[in-house]
Amino acid sequence: MELIKRGKKIELLHPNGDWTLLKEEGFSPIQITVAAVAACSGYVYHTLLEKKRVPVEELTIEVDYEQDQDQPVHVLTKIDVHFTLKVAEEDQKKAESALKFVKEACPVAQSINPDVVIIESVTFK
Repeated sequence: MELIKRGKKIELLHPNGDWTLLKEEGFSPIQITVAAVAACSGYVYHTLLEKKRVPVEELTIEVDYEQDQDQPVHVLTKIDVHFTLKVAEEDQKKAESALKFVKEACPVAQSINPDVVIIESVTFK
């Protein structure tokens, strides 16, 4: 990967389109970090559900985060990853039980400072 500073912004270069890493024009680096945790968790969760033979009709992810605003460096303190799934009613218990393995199987979540609380939750359509 290559990043380049252009004026006030830094861009992550990609053949299909560069990403601006400036909150006012794209996503901030902290938002990209949180999104990476959510995306990785989504891939891992879907893989776990496949292994449990739970067919997923639809999966959406909402993510929210908190930072310590009282410190000079506003480090992440919490990431909430919420999945909304459309699965058969008889598979919902399997889907709930798979959720507890997401964080330990997600390399991005495992790369985050252990002081950052990562919470996964699920609701069903």
